[in-house]
Amino acid sequence: MKELSDMEQQVAEQYCHGFTDKEIAAVMDKPIWTVRTHKKHIYKKLSIATTHELVLYMVAKFVGRKWDAKEVKRKGLAALLLSLMLFNVITVERKEYRRGRRVRIECTERRKADGEEL
Repeated sequence: MKELSDMEQQVAEQYCHGFTDKEIAAVMDKPIWTVRTHKKHIYKKLSIATTHELVLYMVAKFVGRKWDAKEVKRKGLAALLLSLMLFNVITVERKEYRRGRRVRIECTERRKADGEEL
């Protein structure tokens, strides 16, 4: 699988925001046919056929998961979404929980030091 160029990466990010070809062309100040050409090249490089698969590729790239178009087509989009969601729960939410717990402990210790009742 080939890597996306900088312009293709920017176009792909705009699709992740839910923009249409026409809206992306306006945002990027490019002709609509240029945006569609970039989209065609993105699809070819990633071996995908839909915007849904493009968004999943971008999400997988964001969370650091290896993208495999054959796996997605074999197992289905639902399986990839589930694995990405589980990855997010295990990594991101666990860190948030730890951070939140530490903040509560520090606040409790400060209150004790200031003589406040709990």
